[in-house]
Amino acid sequence: MKPRQLFTGILLCLICLVCTLNLQAKTTKIAIVSVADTTFIHRHIGFTAFTNYIDTLPINFSMINYVESKLQSYLNPGFSVSVVQLPDSVSKVKNRFFISAKTKKVKEWIYNNKDLYDFVIVIDNADLSENNQLIPKNTSGIFSNHSYASYYSTISFFAYQTSNVKLIEYYNLGGVFIMPLRNFKLPKERKNFTPEMLNFLYDGFKNYLDSRVVYFLVKTDLLAQDKKDIIKSESGTIK
Repeated sequence: MKPRQLFTGILLCLICLVCTLNLQAKTTKIAIVSVADTTFIHRHIGFTAFTNYIDTLPINFSMINYVESKLQSYLNPGFSVSVVQLPDSVSKVKNRFFISAKTKKVKEWIYNNKDLYDFVIVIDNADLSENNQLIPKNTSGIFSNHSYASYYSTISFFAYQTSNVKLIEYYNLGGVFIMPLRNFKLPKERKNFTPEMLNFLYDGFKNYLDSRVVYFLVKTDLLAQDKKDIIKSESGTIK
């Protein structure tokens, strides 16, 4: 090999190496962790307190795994994304009176791992109500009364910048918590859901959760505007 060819080859290798290092250096690393717990239920508000009820719905659906996969699918093209299992010393801590002990432990974990990740997305539960009716904690499913039914979930998303454990604020903490259930009529008897009804609810609830994930991503500063526009266009759920 001639000296000029050898020099050119070495130069090209160096250029490729520098480009690779720059690409790696610019790749934002995101961890997705979960401290959420949820049960799939049907919460109904009747005309009187005696006709109120809560039933579990026989739908086999891992909601946490689903939202983790949706977050990954939207973020992976531009970020290095990892779903991380928190240690029991963090995830199984119970909150004390007036003090969110679990949140404190999660923030400590985020700070201790700031050299591994640039951002951490925490999947957690949030308190919510509908028409002044408190919705059971750590639940997801169908909320109904005599005139309407809606999908809902207490699952929400919170993003932290690891360098200073700063919570990235966004409006409404994850989009519309209550989404009307359309083209569906509840059975007259509370437990008489047919397999077709349950399949309908299963598909609809996945779409509902997807809209929550999309809202979270397009309302935070994790994504560039062009990426937000692509997600909004593909999902069709956020204006």
